[in-house]
Amino acid sequence: MRLFIAIEIPELMRRELAALSKELRARSCGGRFVPPENFHVTLRFLGESEDLAGITFAMREACRGVRPFTLRAAGYGFFEKTAGVSRVGLVELSGDMNELNVLHETLSAALADHGFPKDPKRFVPHITLGRSVEHDELVSEELRAIPLSSSVEVRGITLFESTRVKGRQIYTPLHRESF
Repeated sequence: MRLFIAIEIPELMRRELAALSKELRARSCGGRFVPPENFHVTLRFLGESEDLAGITFAMREACRGVRPFTLRAAGYGFFEKTAGVSRVGLVELSGDMNELNVLHETLSAALADHGFPKDPKRFVPHITLGRSVEHDELVSEELRAIPLSSSVEVRGITLFESTRVKGRQIYTPLHRESF
């Protein structure tokens, strides 16, 4: 199973991000856009694994002592994959970033204790809107000017399975751990 652990996004936030994604699609020269039902904040991509017991135990350990916290949609941003051409369009986050980083670190440590290798990449919390999105700096500035006001009260994390069905990615929740 192809698995990842993430923070789920509430419907109100999904709608606001879907409107921004629609603007991104209209102003870009193409890309692969994430459907709103797949918006989430990835805490850890696990890849192929059948160790559901180990993962859920690690999630339980990581959530112990974590308090609910708030994340807000801060605005449009992107990661460049190929200098100036291919970008991952995303929504940057603000809010209780210290609490989010503690959750990420404790989850990474708990997963490592259960045999999952540490992720070598730096954790940059965001919500992906599209991949291979092509646009210029003017479009970036226009999208950054669109105000966002939604937030999510984070009260737990979710283990998802990612499958491809008829050419579409489907994310199925397998386990939720609350705090």
